[in-house]
Amino acid sequence: MTKLGKTSRHVRLIERAGWLVAGKVCLTLLALVFAASITVSTTTYQAQVGSAVNVTNSLLATDKGFSVASTGSTSNGTSCSAPVTFSPSPGVANTNITAGHFVYAIQVNSTSTAPSNAQFNVTFVLGSTVYGPLCIQTPSPSVDGQMIDCKFDIGTNSLPSSPYSFRVIIV
Repeated sequence: MTKLGKTSRHVRLIERAGWLVAGKVCLTLLALVFAASITVSTTTYQAQVGSAVNVTNSLLATDKGFSVASTGSTSNGTSCSAPVTFSPSPGVANTNITAGHFVYAIQVNSTSTAPSNAQFNVTFVLGSTVYGPLCIQTPSPSVDGQMIDCKFDIGTNSLPSSPYSFRVIIV
């Protein structure tokens, strides 16, 4: 045998060995993939989209959504004999709030076109449960841009199962 014949035989042997090694690597990776445990889990995401509503009684309401109360507070403005009145500093009207409970908040802004010294009841309805009303009052004369945050404790530390509906009524 010539030296050239031996060399070509070695080259073919190395080529075959390369393919053999590559094949073994592929089979090993394939075996590892099938041997690995694959875990599938379901994650449910919930979201709330805020909105701004121009209320027919010339007030402006902005949805501030749900949050967890970090501290508790006693009710304020739950009766029209002691309403929360719009003023230059922001006001808060709320039901009794317990720390750790979910609280729904809506910001109500005054406008100069709202009737002077008028009282409005703000009610929150979640599913079929009614919260409130909270009583707010416009100043005399009515002014643009004054605000009252209306907050409703929903009495629990979890939201109802999705889907749920809610509405805010200001009359």
